[in-house]
Amino acid sequence: MTDVQIDLRDGILRMGKDEFIAQLHQERPLCRDVNGFWVASRFDDVRAILLDHSRYSSSAMGGGGSAGPMGGMGVPLLTDDPPRHSVLRGLLAKAFTPTAMEAMRPNIERLARELAAAIPMGQEVDIVEAMTTPLPVAVISGMMGVPRERAMDFKRWSNAIMGIQDNPFEGDRIKMLMELRAYFTNLAAERRASPGADLVSDLTKVGDTTETLTDDQVVGFCILLMIAGNETTTNLLGNLINRIADEPKDWALLREHPSLVEGAIEESLRVDSPAQMVIRRATEDVAIGGVTIPAGERVMIYLASANRDPSKWDDPANFELARERERHVAFGHGVHTCIGAPLARMEAKAAMSALVERFSLIGRGQDRGKRLPGGLLFGFRSLPVVFG
Repeated sequence: MTDVQIDLRDGILRMGKDEFIAQLHQERPLCRDVNGFWVASRFDDVRAILLDHSRYSSSAMGGGGSAGPMGGMGVPLLTDDPPRHSVLRGLLAKAFTPTAMEAMRPNIERLARELAAAIPMGQEVDIVEAMTTPLPVAVISGMMGVPRERAMDFKRWSNAIMGIQDNPFEGDRIKMLMELRAYFTNLAAERRASPGADLVSDLTKVGDTTETLTDDQVVGFCILLMIAGNETTTNLLGNLINRIADEPKDWALLREHPSLVEGAIEESLRVDSPAQMVIRRATEDVAIGGVTIPAGERVMIYLASANRDPSKWDDPANFELARERERHVAFGHGVHTCIGAPLARMEAKAAMSALVERFSLIGRGQDRGKRLPGGLLFGFRSLPVVFG
C-alpha cells in the first residue's frame, strides 16, 4: 500500500479531483506523498485521526514558512492542542452558543434578502461579488465590531493570508499582511482601553478566564475569525450555486420545497468541501489502517476525500439534492470541529432561501467562473450566473 508514493498536486491536476480521489480510495487510501507527508483519505481513518489529538498534533498547521498551510503563520485554535485549545476555544464559545446564533438570525436573513433584491433579473451577475462574499464578511466584521467601511478589507487580507489574492506578487502580499497586522494591533489596543459588545473586546478582557492574551495573540484570533468567518461560507455558497446552476430542476425543487435547502447545504459541504484538508503531526509511532506512521511525521487529513468515501456513500462524487444524509467531516471532527459551523450553515440557509424565494430560474453566465488557486480551499474567485 505504501511502497509507491503519490504526487497529490500532480495527480489532481492531471486526472482531475474526482478521478484522483476515486483512485486513492481504490488503490492507496493511506500513503505517502512525494513531499514527505502521509495522506489519509478514508472516512474512518480521518475521523480516528481527528479524534486522537494526543497522538496527532495540530501544531503542524502553523509555521513552516510561506509553504505552510497558513502561510507560515501560527493561528490560535488551529495550531493548538488540548488543554490549551480548550481554554482558548472557551474565549469564543459564548459568541457561538445556540442562543447567540438565534439572536443573529433576523439580521442575517434581512441582509440576505437585501442582497438578493439588488440582483437584477435576466442579467449576468457575479454571485461571488453580489452575495457569497458580502454576506459573511458583513456578519463577521459586525461580530468583531469593525466599521462597515472596513469590512471588505477583510476579504483582501484573508486572500493575502491564504495566498489567493488577485495580485500574485509576493511583495504586495507582504504589504497587505503588514497592513492587516497593524489594523488588528490598533483595534486590540482600542478595545482594551474602551471595550464594547464585540468579539475583539471579549478577547482583550482580563479576569474572565485563566488565560490572558497578549496583543499578538489577540491579533492571531482576529486573523482566525476573519478567515473562518468569510472563507467557509463564501466557498460553500459558491460551490452550491455552481452545482445547481447545471440542474434547473433542483432549483425548481428548492422553490417548491424550501425545507430542502438545509439538505442541499449539507450535500454541498460533503461533495465540495470548502476546506479540502488539514495537517497533523504524529507525536509518537502510531499504527492506522495497517500502516505505522513514525513519530514526528506529518499527516495530511484529506477531508474532501473522506467525504467521498464509497464505503459511506453511493456514487460519492455526485451531488444529489435529496440524498439520505450521513455525517460528513467538512467542518472537522472532535475537539477541533469548527466553532463557527452553525453560523456558516445559518448564513448559507439565509442566502439560498432569499435567492430561491426571489428568483424562479437560474442559469450559467458567459463562462463557468474562476476557481480559487491552490489546494487548501475549494471555491470560486468569480461565478457568473443569470437569475430569472
